Amino acid sequence: MSNCNNTTNLLNIEDKNITISENAIETKKVNGVDTKIIHAKLTYNPPSSCPCCGIVNDNHDVIKYGFKQCNIILPQISSMNALLCLKKQRFYCKHCDATFLAKTSVVDYNRSISKNTFLSVLLELKEKQSVYDISRRYNISHTTIHKWVHSIKDGFIINYHRLPEHLAFDEFKSVKEVKGKMSFIYADSKTGKVIDILTHRHINYLKSYFYQYPREVRAKVKTVCIDMYKGYIELIRQCFPNAIIITDRFHVVQLINRSFNNVRIQCMKLNKDNYRLLKRYWKLLLMNYEELDYIHYRKFYGFYYKMTQAQVVHELLRLDDELDKSYHLMQRLRMAIRNRDVTSFNRLIQNDYSDYPKCIITTIRTLRYHKDSINNALTHKYSNGKLEGTNNLIKVIKRIAFGYRSFDNFRSRILLICNTMVPI
Repeated sequence: MSNCNNTTNLLNIEDKNITISENAIETKKVNGVDTKIIHAKLTYNPPSSCPCCGIVNDNHDVIKYGFKQCNIILPQISSMNALLCLKKQRFYCKHCDATFLAKTSVVDYNRSISKNTFLSVLLELKEKQSVYDISRRYNISHTTIHKWVHSIKDGFIINYHRLPEHLAFDEFKSVKEVKGKMSFIYADSKTGKVIDILTHRHINYLKSYFYQYPREVRAKVKTVCIDMYKGYIELIRQCFPNAIIITDRFHVVQLINRSFNNVRIQCMKLNKDNYRLLKRYWKLLLMNYEELDYIHYRKFYGFYYKMTQAQVVHELLRLDDELDKSYHLMQRLRMAIRNRDVTSFNRLIQNDYSDYPKCIITTIRTLRYHKDSINNALTHKYSNGKLEGTNNLIKVIKRIAFGYRSFDNFRSRILLICNTMVPI
């Protein structure tokens, strides 16, 4: 294999009309940065017709007409910028006096950035890093990369003739460009693959979107996992007639923990003498009772003698009766959810809690409202766990980019990272 073939193979140049001579690679400073310069030539016989006027080249109407040098940005070589100085063959048409350049698969017509660089940038965009870092690494303007991200939004094709049998709905804090604060995202709860992202979660807007799916497609959906947003229940009942509504267990436990935390904060405000203790050991109060340490004694701040974790919790509960009652109710509810005990859970939420704090009464009322969907969560294995992981990834993307202004660019970046792009 010649040196020319070795070099083109190394640079991933598949165009056989490009030739690279020996000693054609040098290192120079371009804009103060060391850059690998590769000198090459693109030439081939005149085309069979003129692309400008369309005349057939039978009588040598199209002839070679010198060369024009074009600088094409290539992917980095050994962590150095690379530039292809390509001398393109010029052609002249005697019939219409037009001149045009030879075409190559390395770069699009009238472009100075190679296709390999474009694909490399797309692969970089699938990683959790900022556009500015990518632009600096590939010696490309970050504005150009944002234009590329915006241009690939049409590559995400939504198939309105198929839906997974198990769906998961959720939302995340969106950009300022959209109407509402929250954008809607839904995925396959079995695989975690994101299907689509919508600008906001207004129910009428979501209904009009899902009605694009034929009724027979929507009727095949078996389960839909949601959080405790009431609007989703109406949406599912109207758009997915055969779907079982499942309330995500994480959100149920989160609601119970938050209500207990509100009780603890109220006790802190009323009991100024023990304010620091209730604030310092809030994590111990939220731990599962059976996970507390009953054996090892050690010194805890605020107590004069060595104690176990369980003894610290007992001492804190003795400070207030409402805190004690709320704590044991929280533990029993979480244990029923953890053990998937439907009978115990239903019995607990049906008891009378009129003498409990107001936030606990509100929480019990909410659990009663979502009783059927929570029971479904305790009997089915599906949840929003994978979609919640995607939401965490979305927060990382936004934080690394220091925020997004365009929703289309934000959506394209999320779908790129989540491997949702359909090849065109």
